[in-house]
Amino acid sequence: MSYFSTQETSELLAEVEEKVLQVLRSAAKTKQDKLSKTATFEELGYDSLDSVEMVVALEENLGVDITDEESEKIRTVQDAITILHKHVLDKYNKSKAAEGK
Repeated sequence: MSYFSTQETSELLAEVEEKVLQVLRSAAKTKQDKLSKTATFEELGYDSLDSVEMVVALEENLGVDITDEESEKIRTVQDAITILHKHVLDKYNKSKAAEGK
Protein backbone atom coordinates (compact mmCIF):
# COMPACT_ATOMS: atom_id res chain seq x y z
CA MET A 1 0.00 0.00 0.00
CA SER A 2 1.39 3.40 -0.97
CA TYR A 3 0.96 6.38 1.32
CA PHE A 4 2.37 8.78 -1.25
CA SER A 5 0.61 10.76 -3.94
CA THR A 6 1.91 10.54 -7.49
CA GLN A 7 3.59 13.92 -7.00
CA GLU A 8 5.31 12.78 -3.80
CA THR A 9 6.46 9.57 -5.52
CA SER A 10 7.86 11.62 -8.41
CA GLU A 11 9.62 13.97 -6.01
CA LEU A 12 11.09 11.02 -4.14
CA LEU A 13 12.29 9.51 -7.43
CA ALA A 14 13.95 12.84 -8.33
CA GLU A 15 15.68 12.90 -4.93
CA VAL A 16 16.95 9.34 -5.34
CA GLU A 17 18.13 10.09 -8.87
CA GLU A 18 20.01 13.19 -7.71
CA LYS A 19 21.59 11.32 -4.79
CA VAL A 20 22.74 8.45 -7.05
CA LEU A 21 24.27 10.88 -9.54
CA GLN A 22 25.86 12.89 -6.69
CA VAL A 23 27.50 9.77 -5.23
CA LEU A 24 28.74 8.68 -8.65
CA ARG A 25 30.05 12.19 -9.39
CA SER A 26 32.01 12.19 -6.14
CA ALA A 27 33.67 8.82 -6.78
CA ALA A 28 37.24 9.20 -7.98
CA LYS A 29 36.96 6.33 -10.47
CA THR A 30 33.90 7.68 -12.29
CA LYS A 31 34.59 8.78 -15.85
CA GLN A 32 32.69 12.07 -15.53
CA ASP A 33 32.30 12.53 -19.29
CA LYS A 34 30.39 9.22 -19.48
CA LEU A 35 28.05 9.87 -16.54
CA SER A 36 24.40 9.64 -17.57
CA LYS A 37 21.36 7.64 -16.54
CA THR A 38 21.92 5.24 -19.43
CA ALA A 39 25.62 4.66 -18.70
CA THR A 40 26.69 1.23 -17.54
CA PHE A 41 28.96 0.93 -14.53
CA GLU A 42 31.53 -0.56 -16.91
CA GLU A 43 31.37 2.55 -19.12
CA LEU A 44 31.92 4.65 -16.00
CA GLY A 45 35.18 2.79 -15.35
CA TYR A 46 34.06 0.25 -12.75
CA ASP A 47 35.05 -3.39 -12.65
CA SER A 48 32.84 -5.90 -10.80
CA LEU A 49 34.41 -5.19 -7.39
CA ASP A 50 34.13 -1.43 -7.91
CA SER A 51 30.48 -1.89 -8.84
CA VAL A 52 29.78 -3.80 -5.62
CA GLU A 53 31.54 -1.10 -3.60
CA MET A 54 29.51 1.60 -5.39
CA VAL A 55 26.24 -0.19 -4.65
CA VAL A 56 27.23 -0.38 -0.97
CA ALA A 57 28.05 3.35 -1.00
CA LEU A 58 24.67 4.10 -2.58
CA GLU A 59 22.89 1.97 0.03
CA GLU A 60 24.68 3.82 2.82
CA ASN A 61 23.91 7.24 1.35
CA LEU A 62 20.22 6.43 0.93
CA GLY A 63 19.86 4.49 4.18
CA VAL A 64 18.53 1.30 2.59
CA ASP A 65 19.66 -2.30 2.16
CA ILE A 66 19.07 -4.19 -1.05
CA THR A 67 19.38 -7.91 -1.59
CA ASP A 68 22.40 -9.49 -3.27
CA GLU A 69 20.06 -10.63 -6.04
CA GLU A 70 18.94 -7.05 -6.70
CA SER A 71 22.49 -5.78 -6.45
CA GLU A 72 23.53 -8.19 -9.20
CA LYS A 73 20.85 -6.71 -11.47
CA ILE A 74 22.38 -3.24 -11.30
CA ARG A 75 24.27 -2.75 -14.54
CA THR A 76 23.40 0.86 -15.38
CA VAL A 77 22.87 4.10 -13.50
CA GLN A 78 19.14 3.80 -14.27
CA ASP A 79 19.06 0.29 -12.78
CA ALA A 80 20.51 1.70 -9.56
CA ILE A 81 17.98 4.54 -9.51
CA THR A 82 15.04 2.19 -10.11
CA ILE A 83 16.01 -0.40 -7.50
CA LEU A 84 17.05 2.12 -4.87
CA HIS A 85 13.90 4.20 -5.43
CA LYS A 86 11.78 1.11 -4.73
CA HIS A 87 13.58 0.58 -1.42
CA VAL A 88 13.44 4.24 -0.39
CA LEU A 89 9.72 4.30 -1.20
CA ASP A 90 9.16 1.11 0.83
CA LYS A 91 11.12 2.60 3.73
CA TYR A 92 9.03 5.76 3.74
CA ASN A 93 5.77 3.84 3.36
CA LYS A 94 6.69 1.76 6.42
CA SER A 95 7.56 4.93 8.29
CA LYS A 96 4.21 6.51 7.37
CA ALA A 97 2.36 3.32 8.37
CA ALA A 98 4.10 3.31 11.74
CA GLU A 99 3.11 6.95 12.28
CA GLY A 100 -0.50 6.08 11.54
CA LYS A 101 -0.66 3.40 14.25
